[in-house]
Amino acid sequence: MRCFFPESVNHDPEVGLREFFIEDRLEKFRTESPCNLGESGIRNLDLDALAEYLDLDLRDLGKLSLADSPNSGRKDLREEISKLYNHVSPDQVLVTTGTGEALFIAFHLLLQKGDTTSLFWPAFQALYEVPRSLGANLQKVNLLSRLESKELGFGKGNLNNLFQNSPKLIVFNHPHNPTGIIAEEEDKKEIKRFAGNFSNWILFDEHYRFLSEEEDLGWSGFGICENSISTGSITKCFGVMGLRIGWLIGPKDWIRKARSMKDYLTHTVSPISEFLTLKLLQNRKFLQSKIRKTLRQNVGNFAQIVRANKLPGIASFKEPRGGVVGFAKLQAGLESRKFADLLYEKAGVFVLPSADFETEGYIRLGFGETEERFRLGLERWSSLGSDTIALLNK
Repeated sequence: MRCFFPESVNHDPEVGLREFFIEDRLEKFRTESPCNLGESGIRNLDLDALAEYLDLDLRDLGKLSLADSPNSGRKDLREEISKLYNHVSPDQVLVTTGTGEALFIAFHLLLQKGDTTSLFWPAFQALYEVPRSLGANLQKVNLLSRLESKELGFGKGNLNNLFQNSPKLIVFNHPHNPTGIIAEEEDKKEIKRFAGNFSNWILFDEHYRFLSEEEDLGWSGFGICENSISTGSITKCFGVMGLRIGWLIGPKDWIRKARSMKDYLTHTVSPISEFLTLKLLQNRKFLQSKIRKTLRQNVGNFAQIVRANKLPGIASFKEPRGGVVGFAKLQAGLESRKFADLLYEKAGVFVLPSADFETEGYIRLGFGETEERFRLGLERWSSLGSDTIALLNK
């Protein structure tokens, strides 16, 4: 299915960036909620815990120079990031302040007013809001039917629609936020086939690549065609959001342009964040394995209680295959914002309504909490009576 924003949403780009719906709700509720099941990352670690997992002596921090890092990022960190990809050199890596800056740079370099950006829908707002603000037309490929299907992956038809009408830029977000869909083997073959005849740009937004069903690292689409770029980060996957480190991968000449634009934005990142990110990447596997175990447990517990019809308001749930989040379908007639508000008010459980993704009928769950806190959230939620939920339909 291919569709465009309605006129009320795709307004004059000169109005600029709209309110960031997801972040606005997170800012209001996440720090106060007794049970936060709405985050898109792993529960954040403290520095002592991170040091223990990485066998890191924190006294080494005292030897760090607090001078500016190189504008592209310190070389040993870029070397470590390049190892996460096939046939990528450190000169193809730009270290950024999270993936937000990486995406902002990429969109500004690749898009002009009137260009078309094609992407899966629903989507993380930054993936379409910045292109929209630049005057790009948005070609949305709806994935919600995949949540009702037993089939895995994005599907041949959806991939075909993504490439329709020769868009200037295709944004391929995987593992996908908010559905948790990953590129299965058949998807990869189809993407490679379509990309072989595609002369414009493909951006692979791969923030959750460390947490895919695939072994160690999920598949990266970078290099599938000449005009491909990729974004990545350690922040959400490892519970270190405060480090604010992401990266942008691309052809050398293009990365030089991206670095020049970064000079007008953050210029450099914190040397402390770079140091800790380097140590994390060098010693990530134990922590990565521990996090995956917790995610599998939380997803499994949620799916089990939904199957048992013991979670008021939820009609169905397809388990995510990668990342930290999933979309659960609400019972017919429930409005997502009203449901999320009720769940917070009556049970102290925070979730994100699908209305904040500009669609309706779902809520987004985050599975990155500790197992104990996640179970507590489900217990609070389950305690709501059906009569409480029925109030929403009056």
